[in-house]
Formats: sequence, C-alpha cells, structure tokens
Amino acid sequence: MSHDVVRQVLRLANDTHGLAVRCERADVAGVLAAQAGRWSESTATVVVAGAQKRGKSRLVNALVGVPGLLPVDADIASETHIALSYGDELAASVRRGDEVEVIDPARLVEYASVLGDPALRRGVTGVEVTVDHPVLQGVRLVDTPGVDSLTAGHRHATVAALGGADALLFAVSAQDQPILRHELDFLAEAAARVHTIAFVMTKVEDSVGWRELLTENRERLARSVEDLDPRVGKRLLAAPWLPVSAKLAEAALALTQAGADERAAVRRERSGFPALERLIGRWALRRELIRAGGVLTVTTSAARDLAETAGDAAAVESADEAGVAARLSEVDAELADLAERRRARRVAGLDQHLVAREASLGAKAILDGYRRTYEAEIADLGSGRAIEAYLSALPDSLDQSLAAAWTEITAAVEDVATAAFDSYLRAMGVDAPVVDLAVLTRPDAPTSHAARPGAARFDVLAEGLPTVMMAGSVSYLATILGAAALSPLAPVAIGSALAVGFFTHKRRLAATTRTKAALTTAIRDTFTAATTDITLAVDRATLTWRTTTEQHIDEALTARHKALESRKRDLTTPPLGEGTPNLATATSLLDRAATLHDALESALRQPD
Repeated sequence: MSHDVVRQVLRLANDTHGLAVRCERADVAGVLAAQAGRWSESTATVVVAGAQKRGKSRLVNALVGVPGLLPVDADIASETHIALSYGDELAASVRRGDEVEVIDPARLVEYASVLGDPALRRGVTGVEVTVDHPVLQGVRLVDTPGVDSLTAGHRHATVAALGGADALLFAVSAQDQPILRHELDFLAEAAARVHTIAFVMTKVEDSVGWRELLTENRERLARSVEDLDPRVGKRLLAAPWLPVSAKLAEAALALTQAGADERAAVRRERSGFPALERLIGRWALRRELIRAGGVLTVTTSAARDLAETAGDAAAVESADEAGVAARLSEVDAELADLAERRRARRVAGLDQHLVAREASLGAKAILDGYRRTYEAEIADLGSGRAIEAYLSALPDSLDQSLAAAWTEITAAVEDVATAAFDSYLRAMGVDAPVVDLAVLTRPDAPTSHAARPGAARFDVLAEGLPTVMMAGSVSYLATILGAAALSPLAPVAIGSALAVGFFTHKRRLAATTRTKAALTTAIRDTFTAATTDITLAVDRATLTWRTTTEQHIDEALTARHKALESRKRDLTTPPLGEGTPNLATATSLLDRAATLHDALESALRQPD
C-alpha cells in the first residue's frame, strides 16, 4: 500500500509542476522542482527545534552518545544550523558559502554559538558533524536556533531549515511553564510544511508534575489549532509526546563506560531514550513514505496558488464582469495598502540612534556593575601583601570580567535591537531576519592603567621630625618606668624602636591608601575606555541592522507590488482561452491531494 501511495504522490507533484509551467508560474514550479530534487537523498532529515533553554541541544548530544558536543549553555547563532550524520569517526566542518573548513569538534561553540568568537562565526551558514552512532544510520539530525518570540532571526532560520525536513522533533521542557504562544505559532507554521511531527518533553527527571504539565500542553495545543486548516490541526493533535531525560541518559552512558551494564540499562530505560530511538529508527526505515508527506504538503499549497491564478484567467474568459471587478477590487485595495505602507516607512522610519542609545545605556549599566565590584574589592584590601597579590591577578581578572560583561551586553543588545527592528518589520508587513550578532564585534580590551606600587619618598617634615620627637617622649616614659635599671641606654633604644615602628606602620598605611586610590582610578579609567569602545561598536551594529531592515522592507514591498501589478494585468488582458481548463485541472489536483492525504495518514499508521 505504501509504495502505491508514494507513486501517486509523485505523480500528483509532477502534474502540478506541469500546470505551474502552463500558467507561467515559475516561482511555484521552482518550489516543486526543489522538493523533487531531495527525493534521491538516502537519509531522512529530522529537524530538532524548540525555544531556548528547552534542552534540545543536550537532547541531541545524549541521542548520539557525546555529552557536551553541541553548545548547551548558549543558543545556536541565528544564521546557523548544526547537522549530524553517521560517520566512522567524530569530525566536524563549517561552511561559509561554497567554502568548507574542517575544525576540531571541541571548538563547535566558537563557530556556531551566539557566545562564540564573532570573527570565527562570521559568514558561517552551517556546521556538519559526523558521529559513529547507530541512531544516525539512515538519519540526519539538524539542531536549529531557538524559536523564542524575541529572537525572530532564530525562528526564521529554523523555519527555513524545515524546507529540507522530513520530520520535526519539537522540544518542550517539563521544568518550565506550559507551551507558550510563540511556540504554538511556530508549530502552526511548521505543520503546514512538515507532515511528520513528534513532541519531546525534556528534563522530566527533575519535575514531579510533568504529567500534569503534559496534559495542560495538550489542551493548549488543542485550543491553538481551532483556527488552522483542519488537516494541519489534525496532524499536530495526532503527534506523539515522548517524555525523556538527557541527564539520565548521560548517567547511563557513564555507567556503561564504567562496566556497570545492568545499572546502565535501568537508567537508560528510565531516561525514555529507547522509545525515542525506536521512533527515529522507524522514521529512517519509512523515509520514502515520510518524504512523500512533505512532497504532498508542498504540492497541495502549490495547487492552491495555481487555482487562484487559473481562477483569475477563467473569470476574464467567461466575461464575468462582477467576478473580475471583485478580483480587481481586491488587487486595488492591496495596492493602496502597499502605497500607505511605503508612506509610513518614509515618515516613521526607525531611528537607530534611539535603539543604539537604549542598548548603550544597558551596556553601561552592566559595565558599571562590574566596576563597582572591583572598587569594593580594592576598598577591602588591608595590607601591602594583599595589594601585591591583587595586582598580580588583576590583568587576567580584568580580561575575564570584560569577556563576561561582553557576553551579557551582547544578549542585552540583541533583545533591544530584535524587539525594535522586528516590530518595525511587522508594522511594514514584512517577515525577515535582521539582527545578526556577528555584526556586533567585540572591541579590543582596553589596557589597564594600574601600576605596581613603588618605594614611597621619605618626607623629613612629615615623618622625620615627628619620629625624633616621639622617640624622646617614649624614652622619658621608659626611664620613669625603670628601664634605666637594665642599661643607661635602654630608654633611648626602646623609645627609638617604638617610634620607628610606629611611623613605619603609619608610612605603610599611607602607601597602601595611595596605592588603593591609584588602583581605583586605573579601574575607572579601564571601564570608561571599555564603555566608549563598546558604545561605538553598538552604534555601528545598529546602523548596519537599520540598513538591512530598510533593504528587506523595500525588497518585500517592491516584490509584492510587482506581483499585484502582474495579477492586475492578467485580469485586464484579453483571454487566451486557457483559464477555464487550467482552473478545472487545479481543482482536480486539489481533489486528488485531499484523497492522498487520507491515504498517506492511513499508510503511516500501518505497522512496519
């Protein structure tokens, strides 16, 4: 049965492509041709997606048996995805355009994470990793950026990855709040592109209420699909949910390596990973049927577009004046809306200076917090030896602090910029990624002005004379107390020793105070220089993002304007006599697609 369904889906795609060519819809024909080009791939592509901090990268690491392989503490850069395939050994490479560079797998975070080295990350569009693990036989796992609402660039990159996906694993955490609105929005978009979906509930080992959270997630999902295409909603509601624990899977791996096979087997079964591996293995075995689902989804969407094109032509051919007038009215209304958006874009263009100022103030606040920490530490220094030790550690400490501050600043700037630019794009009706953090490059670290304390000058008036006077006073006191009985010179010796000791201590205290003041000044100078450099970097990045935003808006509005003008011409051009038969063909294609959706669902439910 499954082979017959696959053949019928491919025939439907081929017939739809033919209609796209006859209707002169090169865009639709191109999408169908690209989908057909994936048919010869020997592996099933499984995209792993989810919001940030949902445990998806750790999930992938545990699946392939290499804890720590993919970045876990920081999300994947917005323009990057990481693909894992089967290979004889652990290896990695990065792709920049047509160039491929082999790298050490241990350095993946530097090339693919938002916290990586911006210079290394710049231009990287993909990372390929091979691992010798049976779960990857016949499967290509793709780890994608998070799909959080404030990181729209990440969501766009993940949605783009779905164009080459056969199946989707969507990660939802058992430790966090229930599934959120932006996650549901992403799933609605994903289910319209990918036919095979499964949910993975991560971190169940530390959640006593994960079963109640699972029930609530199912209920939220059911409410969210009410306004979707019934087939898309049905697909999401039928998707399985698998509770897993990467922590327990890692513990099982460690026990296996230690030779405790029985205990490892118990931990592994409790982790839920065996069920997940069986599901992925089933997808690998049935990849032709699963891929046919993706082809059918794309073909159905293409047939709808062609039906609209053919419907316009048929209305003109049939001299249906009311129908043509209604379609022209729709086009004119959208053209008017485009013109209004263009005016709004010129009048209400986003001022990058306001965004840069907000981001810079946030950066200054972060740096001020680090500076105050140093000032408090310096104030607590109580001796020359403590100052010596502090000075020895200060250069490395400053480097580490500025690096940590840059990490916080990068995240803060991304939040501010993404919220501002994405809001502007939405107001213009454009959906496109803008905030590429590779543009925000870290300035060179400023040089600290802290100097090591040298020998302080001896001040005769301030230190010498008081020392002599104190020596005489103490000598007289010692005489009265009977020190002269020991030796006639004893009072003088005792007085001199105590005086010299006192003023030596006083001098040390003064030197310590001067050194601490110099240190405080040097720290302030260092952080002032860092603030100036980082503010300039934020300004430059913001200007680049604004330019990119306006370019996306101009291109999108121009492209839509051309499409509407083309449709308007078609509605006012003398008919060629092909509209009515093309509309009949498109309607037939949609009917065939509806039948095949049911047949495919039935075939996928069949046991192996």
